[in-house]
Amino acid sequence: MTVGRVRTIEGSCWSCRKRRVKCDLTKPHCARCTHVGATCDYTVQPIRWCTRPTAAAPARYQVIPTVDEQLAASLEAHEKRALSYFRGRFWPLLTTTSEPCAPPVMLALEHRVLLLATCLVADTHRVLQDGRNSRRVPQLKRVECLSAVREAVNEYCSSGEAPSTGLLFAVLLLYFHDGYLECAEKSASTASHHAGAKAIMERLGGIEAVLDTGPEALHMLVSEFASTDLTTTMLKGGRPSFLPETWGKIDLRSVWWSRSPSSQFSLAVVLGQISSLVHYREDVNCGLAEISVERIRDFEIILTPTYAPFSTLASGTYSLFGSDSSKESSEAVDAYALTRSFQHAALIYLYRALCGLSVDHGLVQQHVLPCLDCILNIGAHSKVVNCALFPLLVAGTHVQSARHRRGVINVINSVHSEVKFASVQLIRTVLEDVWKSESRDINWSDMFAELGPDAAIL
Repeated sequence: MTVGRVRTIEGSCWSCRKRRVKCDLTKPHCARCTHVGATCDYTVQPIRWCTRPTAAAPARYQVIPTVDEQLAASLEAHEKRALSYFRGRFWPLLTTTSEPCAPPVMLALEHRVLLLATCLVADTHRVLQDGRNSRRVPQLKRVECLSAVREAVNEYCSSGEAPSTGLLFAVLLLYFHDGYLECAEKSASTASHHAGAKAIMERLGGIEAVLDTGPEALHMLVSEFASTDLTTTMLKGGRPSFLPETWGKIDLRSVWWSRSPSSQFSLAVVLGQISSLVHYREDVNCGLAEISVERIRDFEIILTPTYAPFSTLASGTYSLFGSDSSKESSEAVDAYALTRSFQHAALIYLYRALCGLSVDHGLVQQHVLPCLDCILNIGAHSKVVNCALFPLLVAGTHVQSARHRRGVINVINSVHSEVKFASVQLIRTVLEDVWKSESRDINWSDMFAELGPDAAIL
């Protein structure tokens, strides 16, 4: 005998209606819901919120997407993946802080040239990261991105208007793309992007105007651009693009390095002092100044390595007993270690590049191992060591013992496994070539000649 379907009784709870069983209408909870442990609800109509607009609903009742959502919806699937990769994987590699400023993703949605540059950087780094994807796609995107940059530059030149912030962002990303990721490729043109970024800054009123009006992410990129400009001139010769006093203004904005506790000391102070040293050396090379023992002593004094003071304990940054040590305290220790490594590297530069001392001279060697100790003692999981490649290269080329050379190679391998930059592999090649030569008379510029014109080292 076929059992007839049980029809719901008018006024049944929604749980019984959904299961199409007979409800005894007992309130506040019917017997069936109490037995099975279901939620008994006698409301006339359950409310379900939905943010998806429906075609049948009047326009005033539909949820209107924001401008950002509309822009993001217009992206291709591969562009969305590239932006996500850039934000989550590549952008954090440009800074030592655990919580970097937000990347320029939203600005990329408004400027096509910046979107192309961001996707190019992300796709190229993904190829280096995976090691199995084809380089053809990034190469095609590079051509498209360069074409968009030229078109934007021509447009601003013809109209006489100032370039947009998006164009400056794009050229800076192209500079780091070629200097960090593609420095070993024939297509790299780091010097051209460097000159382009400087020209755009000048059209915008100079670096100070850019720092005053640009977004936070641009401040961070400009600080890294100025840093690599300084280290590149130290390794390859020339005059830095920015004056020493500029570093004090850069330090007022978002930067790539971690600051010391309570802003007691900043790497910007050391970079400004190093900039003064490099400008002085270029003046000597151009005949605008003579080497002075007093000036050398002044540089020795101002570049004396800085250690964390005891006042940091009193301020509560470090724990006196070590049991309450926090992530902030370890970052502060690494920040001071990074600062000292740059100071030791600058003193090696002073004795080698300016004074012309040999590799094995005592004044040079007294800073080699301390510089390496600063880097080797940085926490294994700290991001600081990823941005200490310049002092690692300077000290590594002058280290004498095989044991310390192995330690340098281990650090380089560790950094490369984390960042996957082609510039890191190039550093290892330079170190191995210098160690094989075993020359004590090699001068400063010849020591780093194998870096080539396109590598950017920080």
